[in-house]
Amino acid sequence: MRAAERQHGDRAEAELARRIHELTAAEQFDEASFWSAVAARLKQLHDIKLPGPSVLPKLLNEIDSGKTS
Repeated sequence: MRAAERQHGDRAEAELARRIHELTAAEQFDEASFWSAVAARLKQLHDIKLPGPSVLPKLLNEIDSGKTS
């Protein structure tokens, strides 16, 4: 998963989809299934939402002042 991301960057999901399509067309279903699982995990990783850099200083100030909810 990380290797695909390192090699293809932001296009990793698209590259995996292309590979899955080619493998399915070639009736290599076991390998296509493997890469489908890899693509699903990569999507889950990309879907994780973390606070951006502008949110973090405000959050830290709220924690320091005891104003967190």
